[in-house]
Amino acid sequence: MKWLLIIASVLLSTNAYGVAFCALRDPVAQIKTLYPNYVAYESEVRNIKASQANERLSKTGLPVFLHAKEIGKHTLFYIRDAQDLLGLVHVRSEPGDWGLVEIAWALNPEGEIVDYTFQRCRGGFCAEAEEPEFREYFKGLSTAGLSQFFNETGEIVPPKAVLNQNLYQTMVLSAVKTLVLTDAFWQRND
Repeated sequence: MKWLLIIASVLLSTNAYGVAFCALRDPVAQIKTLYPNYVAYESEVRNIKASQANERLSKTGLPVFLHAKEIGKHTLFYIRDAQDLLGLVHVRSEPGDWGLVEIAWALNPEGEIVDYTFQRCRGGFCAEAEEPEFREYFKGLSTAGLSQFFNETGEIVPPKAVLNQNLYQTMVLSAVKTLVLTDAFWQRND
């Protein structure tokens, strides 16, 4: 009996390692935060290949690379009101100064950023990134508008008003990857 419990716990713990970093931890609460008037949501999971993702990313001309370990199964949430698609929610994780920063990005049906919320953000500057002024850097952005974050040499150049430039850079990378992957791999359900 003792061995059966040990084997079961090992099998269950290995499944935990397979959980994607793009998971929406509490969909009802997170979606309610991003889309207060939503009525329903549905999710779609796709297996994304690194070669396809990087090919799509290279077409943008942006100096960003997706490592094969960042790719795999991803979930996109379709958010609806009584009749229409309100938007999409896609979660991305990026390494930050204090560990992984997990951001749930809200997109409109055209693929533009509407808002975001943190699932995980450690460090003293997370509160700054939740302020309305900071959110304005990202709202309304589409794949076409991402180049504004980069200078001629391909570096991310934060605005001088941003207190923590590292968190800003982490969020820019997350936004780029979110928009490119969402645009490339999911059809919009109208």
